[in-house]
Amino acid sequence: MAEQGLAFDSVHSSDLTVGQYLSLLDLAQLALSQRTIEALFPRLALRLHHALNFGVVTLGLYDSSTESIRLNVCKAGEAERRCECLPVHACADGWAWKNQRSVLVQDLGTEPKLPSFLRSLRQLGVRTYYVFPLTTRRHKLGAIGFGSSHVIPKTKATLEFLRRAAAIIAQLLDTTPSSDGLTAPTDCPQTPSASAPRLEPEPQDFDLSNYASRDEAFQEMVGNSAPLQELIRQVRTVAATDATVLLMGETGTGKELVARAIHRLSPRADGKFVSVNCTAIPTDLLESELFGHEKGAFTGAINRRVGRLELADRGTLLLDEAGDLPGVIQPKLLRVLEDKEFERLGSNQTVKVDVRLIAATNQDLHRSVAEGRFREDLFYRLNVFPIYVPPLRERKRDIPALVHYFVSRYASEAKKSIATIPAEAMDALLNWSWPGNIRELQNLVQRCVILTTSPVLRVPLGELRPNAKPSSGKMSPEVERELILQALKGAGGVIGGASGAANRLGMKRTTLYSKMKKLNISPVEFQD
Repeated sequence: MAEQGLAFDSVHSSDLTVGQYLSLLDLAQLALSQRTIEALFPRLALRLHHALNFGVVTLGLYDSSTESIRLNVCKAGEAERRCECLPVHACADGWAWKNQRSVLVQDLGTEPKLPSFLRSLRQLGVRTYYVFPLTTRRHKLGAIGFGSSHVIPKTKATLEFLRRAAAIIAQLLDTTPSSDGLTAPTDCPQTPSASAPRLEPEPQDFDLSNYASRDEAFQEMVGNSAPLQELIRQVRTVAATDATVLLMGETGTGKELVARAIHRLSPRADGKFVSVNCTAIPTDLLESELFGHEKGAFTGAINRRVGRLELADRGTLLLDEAGDLPGVIQPKLLRVLEDKEFERLGSNQTVKVDVRLIAATNQDLHRSVAEGRFREDLFYRLNVFPIYVPPLRERKRDIPALVHYFVSRYASEAKKSIATIPAEAMDALLNWSWPGNIRELQNLVQRCVILTTSPVLRVPLGELRPNAKPSSGKMSPEVERELILQALKGAGGVIGGASGAANRLGMKRTTLYSKMKKLNISPVEFQD
């Protein structure tokens, strides 16, 4: 236990005030006197409130079994703490843990656009929020956040104090037992070297405006399947460049969502994202829609019109259904890609534009080129960075998460409380072939929510059976495990009762116990 004192090794009198130094010593003594994290947490919040007026403490620890952050929130003066499991990207503690960087937001109240994981803190009355990674010689454990209802300036002394406090807590967590599994597992990612983690004199600040777009970029791309993760990896790779992207995939797979994610993660994020659907606009009007026209350029052109390309200047243009681009427009678009210039209809004046083009299609452009319906040179210019957007049938593992996401979204809009998705219904959804992909699933769930008049989602099973793929009627162990884990999270580890996991899954309690035993799932890790 004496090792915990190492957190003070590099503290110098010039970094901290005498009062803060004494507060750190007091904090170390407090840590050493508590045998469990549960006993420490409320006392820690109270001490920090007295020392620096930080009345809210968030403790987020990484749980490798669920690949999530176990987030604890405690307010000074309150004996009970709140606990929930959140995806790593959904909380500031998770962001700090993953990136090993501090999150330093001096005043949440003055930020016009907050990422979702910070909005909830502002609703609690938190103004200042500083988060630091919890890292020891052995493990990256998680992160700890310090919140205050007052604006506390980012002075060197304050940040140094909080960094040192975080170092003490990290050492404690690495050696102290917890009754509910708060201590990070031994298979957590290890630090790159065996030496103690380097503590920067000035923690790297959190770029709030940039992260807001990053947080929102993938918020509608729900799931954790391998095909989706590969898609996200490619999006992150190409977003930082200015390369033209060709999105290929079936109708309803979410190609526009992917295009918007690329835009939000790119240096052009502050510019406009403009979309044009090549099949939704008649051919004789599409040229004007893209390039604009001058007054009198054609019958009905009573005013000058700026085209979509000009609107997207310094931003991104999504050319949806690009495979249906008329032949007369293809050479003009090729010129824009090569020379970044064009003329409006009825004008001989050249217009210069700086646009990133993303094209999306559900067609086989190789075949279109071979059949002479699509210019080969234009295809090569569009195909600089091709991205395949997988159909839903290749992302079956994501269906439970997508269903829960859409149910939550539409139930909230309809002001309904829907807590249970019957196992039989989920099984039918998993076995359906989904020719319309995510759009079909979304529309079906919306209709189900409209039809539902009880806490149990009403699903028209008859519509999902006639053309379903032949199946044994059983879910794969991986999908079944994912369903049970989600139900346990939502129920806080409770099995029985009206709000328990068994009822949420639409099965008997004994059946759920049997399945959990078979899949080696323990409800303890989900209990508060």
